[in-house]
Amino acid sequence: MKPTRPSLVIIGHGSSSSSEAEEAVLAHAETLRLSNRFGSVLTHFVTRGAKIPELPEGEVFLLPFFMSGGFFVNIKIPDLFNLEGLELHEETRTLYQCEALGLDPELSDILQSMALEICRDMSKPASEVEIVLVAHGSSKSSASSEAAELQVRALREKRRFGSVSNAYLEESPHIASVVETLLEEGRNVVCLGLFAADGPHAVDDVPEEINRAIEKCRSEMGGSVHYAGVVGTRPEVVRLIQDSISRRARNLKK
Repeated sequence: MKPTRPSLVIIGHGSSSSSEAEEAVLAHAETLRLSNRFGSVLTHFVTRGAKIPELPEGEVFLLPFFMSGGFFVNIKIPDLFNLEGLELHEETRTLYQCEALGLDPELSDILQSMALEICRDMSKPASEVEIVLVAHGSSKSSASSEAAELQVRALREKRRFGSVSNAYLEESPHIASVVETLLEEGRNVVCLGLFAADGPHAVDDVPEEINRAIEKCRSEMGGSVHYAGVVGTRPEVVRLIQDSISRRARNLKK
């Protein structure tokens, strides 16, 4: 008998050195299991080298828990699951790959909420706060910067903040440089992490870049800087995952 509810596989990057890098995927998966919206909710981490999980029958949606497109989303995941055109049709099951989480048009709503929480803690109106969306970046691929620019444009369109800019760990404009310039101008800065989880980049590298900026302009600093953490760990992400599956399912019927 064909299952009445679809199943879901949340696919993350994974890490051999940091368990925190996988905690967000596991936590969101457990929340989705408890919702009883899906027949099964499985997880898979592409850098672990493990075999893909045994998949249930019926419709199975694959959700790339990545903040951008690029190699893993466009090549690795389709190869792992033998997809053609982001789909696989078998006798007992059908697989559908969804869009990467970082490309979700509603992710900017969560980013805005993160920033507004810091604004309230600072007792500053949002219009007097400068937002810096920080991401990995890469000199080899534009995928990370394209995803960041997508969310920056969405935040700017909301017209809530003094300014919204992007900065990266591994390409220009670099985080330390952008934050340093804003601090020297006496601005109040909130950095938002466009990362899927609390891995080493988000937990260690980003704060290090921010501290470098603070040290460089400490004697002249008239503003302040706060790091709001990463978007991928937020509980609101569960709703985005559900909405992503719904959009993919609706597109199948067109």
